[in-house]
Amino acid sequence: MKIVGLYTRGKSWIEGKPHTEQGLVPHRDYLVEHFGDSIIAIGPFMNHTGGLFIFEAESIEKIEDIIFNDPAILEEKFEVKLYPWEPLIGIFNQ
Repeated sequence: MKIVGLYTRGKSWIEGKPHTEQGLVPHRDYLVEHFGDSIIAIGPFMNHTGGLFIFEAESIEKIEDIIFNDPAILEEKFEVKLYPWEPLIGIFNQ
């Protein structure tokens, strides 16, 4: 099953600064450390309003605890919503 996570700006997001100036390296490192090979795609929106990820997982419950302990979530730089996803057409339908 594929899980899509949608990140939006949290209370601690510094307005007027791009994602590269928000101190998000621990966030990125945390995702790579905990999800590694199950990462399909991760990246920011070019307008600096958030980002998204797509992971391969057995269930949404298997990743909730990890995602909700992400440093960027705990520091309220982001809020996140998780969605099970079933791609029907395209490169993610494999």
